Amino acid sequence: MMKKIEIDIQCQSCRGTGVYVGMSERDGAAVVCNTCNGTGKYHYKFEFEEFTGLQIRENVKRVYKQSYGYVIAPRKIRFENDELIDMEKEGVSYEDFNNGKMPEHIKQFVCPMLADQGKCNNIKNFVTECEIANGGSLFGVLLSNCKNQSNKLKCWERFDNGIKINK
Repeated sequence: MMKKIEIDIQCQSCRGTGVYVGMSERDGAAVVCNTCNGTGKYHYKFEFEEFTGLQIRENVKRVYKQSYGYVIAPRKIRFENDELIDMEKEGVSYEDFNNGKMPEHIKQFVCPMLADQGKCNNIKNFVTECEIANGGSLFGVLLSNCKNQSNKLKCWERFDNGIKINK
């Protein structure tokens, strides 16, 4: 069911003051805000479908966390170095997804630092080992050019078995 809401929100341009001070206004000068016409508010009309539950999308067989910039399909696909990846074993079935199961990262596609750098920073010595593999620092290194890219699965093993830092 389509719902409509109309509300007055504080004008973001003038922060509710009705006046605008920019680069041209100096020494106490201001102009009437042209976003809200000096009212300090903006009348916002919002139309939306109320959420009634997860909708079903036809023709979806499997769901993956991300594609990481690769073309993916739920079948065996040829990857770097002629490696075959069975995409029917990656991700989760659409039925499982609709029942709340979430897919994991496709470890052959991406290293842990590219997939979830935040979690890598919470694992003891994880980033330090990445820096060592890249000559002592990751500063200025594009992670996609990491010298350890050919060892992604070993990096995932370090990630999965790492000691979490309490933060």
